[in-house]
Amino acid sequence: MLLVGFGLGVLALMFVTALRDFRHLLVGKVYLLIIVSATAFLIDPLMPPGWRWLSSDLQTALPGLFWLLCQLIFARRPQWKTVWGAMALYSFLVPALARPFVIKGVSPDIQVFFGWTLGQWFEYAVVLHGLSLVVRHWRDDLVEMRRRARLGFLLVIGGSTAVATVCLNFGWYTEHTRGVITSVAGFVALVFLTRSWDGILELAAAPRAPQKEDLVDESEYDAGADPLLQKDELQLAELMAAGFYRTEKLTLRKLSDKIEIPEYRLRKVINQTLGYRNFNDYINQLRVAEAAERLLDDAQVPVLNVSLDVGYRTLSSFNRAFREIKNTTPTEYRQQHLEGSDE
Repeated sequence: MLLVGFGLGVLALMFVTALRDFRHLLVGKVYLLIIVSATAFLIDPLMPPGWRWLSSDLQTALPGLFWLLCQLIFARRPQWKTVWGAMALYSFLVPALARPFVIKGVSPDIQVFFGWTLGQWFEYAVVLHGLSLVVRHWRDDLVEMRRRARLGFLLVIGGSTAVATVCLNFGWYTEHTRGVITSVAGFVALVFLTRSWDGILELAAAPRAPQKEDLVDESEYDAGADPLLQKDELQLAELMAAGFYRTEKLTLRKLSDKIEIPEYRLRKVINQTLGYRNFNDYINQLRVAEAAERLLDDAQVPVLNVSLDVGYRTLSSFNRAFREIKNTTPTEYRQQHLEGSDE
């Protein structure tokens, strides 16, 4: 009971703090639901039998909510209508609907599989996919404080969610396990909140909308009073003007090695001077800007050739980046503009 009381105290403090500062944001609302789900996980053994269904359904939502939080924070372009989104929804909705009708050891195996077992496998899948977003994209973030804060914060939540999910599905827990998992994870997450509050607030910041004028002449940007920042900006502009952004598999580290400027200074230039929050967004803007011109100037050149020339390894990755920026495919973009010029 001592662990349960401590865990409830930590969760209550986190809930009140998040409600005060994040309630107007979608990411804040999802985070509040995660706290509610964690509370249900903690107090489930203490719930009256007639209300146990409620705490069971709420804690089952934890993996899907974690995946949703990772999408909102880590994905460059959050996408809900995907296989992963369907799996996250299934992992919560189907077991909740099946709970009154499907009983393990009594119901047919096929009903148990689709009502419970499949949802459990989907829980593992969406938690792992959420964690993969943390690992894959955190280095692309150009905001240093946010990078450190969100990595630690989400790994705490993700790790505890994974452990809680495995313990629940396999029955690997004692009467103290829930209190230990929730108390430790809640306390560490609360420490991250209090020590890196500015960085945590940046988790919910809207990404910068791409601007066409960013691609005209990067040397026109005002680097402020910092001469080193201004020098770095000019070097970056010269290198990009020479077409280095066309390099395949270009990363911030490769760019840093080529231009001989430390990564932290390049992040500062691209983020604070040019206004980008993500390195890939910056590179895609440059590539798509050139591709858009070439699609119209060289109308006979296949789209695949254009995509390879500007640095994309596959046509699918080029189409995806082009659509994100131009809201249309390269082929449609070429047809629309060429048809308009013929009229």
